[in-house]
Amino acid sequence: MASISQLTEEEGNFTRFFMLNFKVSPAIARRFFDGVFPPTHLSQIINNSMSAILKLNKSKRINAAQLEILRGIPGTVWPSYIPPMTGTIPTSSKDFDLTMMICLLRNIGGLATPINGWDRLPPPNEILPGADLATLKWYRNQLAHTTVSSMDNNEFTLKWTQVDHALTSLNNGQRPQQVNEILNYDLDREQAKLLAKEELKQLTKDYLDCEKEKEQIESDFTNYREENLPKHIEEVNAAFVERWITEDESFCETLGSELVYDKVKKCSCIVVASNSGLGKTATIRHIALKFKLKGFEIVPVESPHDIIKYKTNKTQIFFIDDVLGKYDLSPTLLGEWEKINETVVNCFNTRLGSTKLLCTLRLQIALQKRFKNASTILNKVVKFRARVYCSFKREKAEYTNETSKEK
Repeated sequence: MASISQLTEEEGNFTRFFMLNFKVSPAIARRFFDGVFPPTHLSQIINNSMSAILKLNKSKRINAAQLEILRGIPGTVWPSYIPPMTGTIPTSSKDFDLTMMICLLRNIGGLATPINGWDRLPPPNEILPGADLATLKWYRNQLAHTTVSSMDNNEFTLKWTQVDHALTSLNNGQRPQQVNEILNYDLDREQAKLLAKEELKQLTKDYLDCEKEKEQIESDFTNYREENLPKHIEEVNAAFVERWITEDESFCETLGSELVYDKVKKCSCIVVASNSGLGKTATIRHIALKFKLKGFEIVPVESPHDIIKYKTNKTQIFFIDDVLGKYDLSPTLLGEWEKINETVVNCFNTRLGSTKLLCTLRLQIALQKRFKNASTILNKVVKFRARVYCSFKREKAEYTNETSKEK
């Protein structure tokens, strides 16, 4: 920068734009967030969305520090397998950063995905809230990684207008007062000193955050080279499996579970389909635990991309509940499986029998023509017609098996 007591016009532009993004953007995004997740109901929303939040943490979209903030929300109830926190200061949405608010809005708030996704700048004609938040996120990340501290007038006008528009849209069509204040702020002399120090402090924090993320990524790659899952994934999986073992104590072996087990021994992938409440999830968990006794590593995942991501040279059994949607067929999910089917199949061809995939599916989805005609690895289906917890004698009368789509 020029002398601390006098900024050039280009440095002034940069400083104003920096203040807009790191002072105003989080405040307006939080106001929008609180409209979707009212503070008085935030703990209830978190409790109702606990499974989704834990999955976000497992996939590292919510990091450990962000999870601690969520756990500090008064009234939230967390699973017993998560160690209790001591001496926690109560938190609220005021403690959420922009990244965390966007993550929760898009994953449990039903916010529509922008045309260009969440990690690219939206086109100027897109007017949905998701696009506005993606704009704020884009420029925040750009500033966090910048190596310059100046901005010419043309660049400043373009970027300022885009962020100004996003903030106004998120603020119910009213331009936030702080926008005009920053635009007209006197940046000379002592004020410039204070702003320069604040700017340096914020950029230093973002740089350190990026370095921590880089270290974690490098650590994950080291684990992959050593044929291990990332440590945080291993820990979460271990907690899931420990709970499954406890719940499996009440599982009663049936003709249905024996049939599925025999099929899994012969095939790489088996989908168990039934109506709700007939025990399909308990069945494939039980079978996964039986394979664990044979040395298989249990890896609960959510998508075909996760299989590719977490495949190692160990013997593994992947587990996906409601593989194509919880209540109805998700065309998006099925499209993902079709798109990368060949890559997924190759994951199961590395060593014969060393990788398995167990999935559950609602019976109504398994019967749909769109699913039956799809070309995916999900082509071997066992259908339960009666509850798998019933006795052997009763089950013989009520249980029917249908293995379809043998390709």
